[in-house]
Amino acid sequence: MKTFFLTCILCFAFSLTKVCGQNFIGMTKEEIKQTMKESKKEFYFSKEVNTGKYHFLKFENMDETKTKLFMLSDQEKCKYTKIMCDYSLLKSFEDSLNSSYEYQKNMTWIDRHEGSAQDYLIELEKKDWFFTVKTSPIKN
Repeated sequence: MKTFFLTCILCFAFSLTKVCGQNFIGMTKEEIKQTMKESKKEFYFSKEVNTGKYHFLKFENMDETKTKLFMLSDQEKCKYTKIMCDYSLLKSFEDSLNSSYEYQKNMTWIDRHEGSAQDYLIELEKKDWFFTVKTSPIKN
């Protein structure tokens, strides 16, 4: 039973890293939908919203503990992503971010990719009922 429990925790931590690790920035909305369908099976497409001011794709997981938003530009390409999560996931997310990215200060991390000119800023913000993790490109 102990082994099963540890295996479940490791699998969960790995899935968090994969969710945070692929940022989708620069992808078209169709590429995002296809990639989410193929590689992030725990999420389902909820809806597309375009208010004129905001345009985004919304994905949710089945147990409603995570909502992922892909904020789109006028050209319908992803500008940045946001994942909103239940506080029960906070410790796992922080551990995953700390082990995968370079911590800065004030709950921010830098995602650097060797061979890539683009770095990304990851910001964790605590709200009243949930927390958010925003990933956006760093302007050079």
